[in-house]
Amino acid sequence: MHHSEFIETLAAIYKPDYYLELGLYQGDTIRRVAKHTKTLAVGVDTNLVSVSDPKIKIHQCTTDLFFQTSVYDNTTYDMIFIDADHRFESVQKDLQNSLYHLAEGGIIILHDTDPESDYLFNPGYCGDSYKIVDFIEQELPELNIVTLPIAEAGLSIVTRKNSTRTQKRHA
Repeated sequence: MHHSEFIETLAAIYKPDYYLELGLYQGDTIRRVAKHTKTLAVGVDTNLVSVSDPKIKIHQCTTDLFFQTSVYDNTTYDMIFIDADHRFESVQKDLQNSLYHLAEGGIIILHDTDPESDYLFNPGYCGDSYKIVDFIEQELPELNIVTLPIAEAGLSIVTRKNSTRTQKRHA
């Protein structure tokens, strides 16, 4: 199964109001998820990605610039997919910025977190983004993370602790 199919399945179940995707490649994943997004799917990439769906808004810029300019934007996202720069330091920064904009009960999906072979450590593929899993497990105890062997690069799903529907009802 391709990672975009898996993320679309999550979106079909989750039905996010707002979805944010960092790193679009050719736009396949955001197009799939937008079908299940109630309000808006927002994409960020340094390359121009053309879409004609009114439920998709594309920002052609770096993720750093997007987050710097969205500080005054009160939008929170129910689902965030991080697949931009594959250097650990960049993924770490994108994660920290995404947590600031994550809605209560929201999820973050990280790509390239479980490469099936050393060849995928190449910067043109997964780079060293897989290191984010150990970082979250060791340095961010307020988060849950589950890593899945989806396709050749893997996906990880991140949530805040105590943010399940049951936990929120009983808080």
